[in-house]
Amino acid sequence: MNSFRLLATLFIFSLSTFAYSENNNEYMIEVIVFEQLEVIGNEKLEPKNLNLHNLDTIALLDTPAIIVNEEIISQSFNYEDAGFFEDQLNIEQIIDKQKKEASDPPPSLKKIDETKWFEKQQDLNQLNNIYRRLDRRKEYRILHKASWLQPALSEDNSPFVHEIFGNNGFLIKLYQSRYLHLDVIAYLDGNLSPENNQELIKEIRFDALKSSIPDNVINHKIEIGSEIINSDEIFKTEPKIAQTRTNSSKVIEASEVKYLLNEERRIFKNESHYFDHPKIGVIISVYDSSL
Repeated sequence: MNSFRLLATLFIFSLSTFAYSENNNEYMIEVIVFEQLEVIGNEKLEPKNLNLHNLDTIALLDTPAIIVNEEIISQSFNYEDAGFFEDQLNIEQIIDKQKKEASDPPPSLKKIDETKWFEKQQDLNQLNNIYRRLDRRKEYRILHKASWLQPALSEDNSPFVHEIFGNNGFLIKLYQSRYLHLDVIAYLDGNLSPENNQELIKEIRFDALKSSIPDNVINHKIEIGSEIINSDEIFKTEPKIAQTRTNSSKVIEASEVKYLLNEERRIFKNESHYFDHPKIGVIISVYDSSL
């Protein structure tokens, strides 16, 4: 953990203003989960066992997971060369100049804000009309809606987003191989309580931050006192988050559920996708964050 904090400290000032990404792999995900009140057909639905033990799961964040204590970091610098700070002030000008001089700049180059990844939102954009229509139908009961920003990582590096509402929940994994893919699990009447795994969200954000460093950014070595690195003062936690962790229930990764939907699908971006089950319906929209 100390090594992660050290790296985060070294990069925090040089990247906070101009974090650009060469990959346009940031997406907004919108989800509607509803119960189908009218069962069609004579299929007998038996309870299923759902085990999440071997899955990497994360919970959406209500507030930013970490806050950088800039005052503590500033006090720890043992670097007296004023040129370092002058260089930092001129870096953005250098980047703008090189972008203008480039004969064929990448059309997909855009600025992203990885600090917003995996923060839960309640508003729907692409699915708002569908939500309102479902809400007027007597044969359906809307159980939950949510939206969030996230990257599309490789299959091995992408976690499942686990959202719990009452005794119900969904797990959604978006990943990129040759095409975009969605792995979707939804359940009703279960008793699951996995770890929030906020450390994994920090790692995903920080990896994106490191990969966004422009090639012409000067690498400065900064010495930080060991007493600061080994303390808990560089990153401080919001009181609300600390209270949530203290009051968090016991981790339960396996449970019997009354109804279970489990499906994997190759998808195309900027489309809506319907995952069907005799008792559960899940509608997911995956679209470019810039739309």
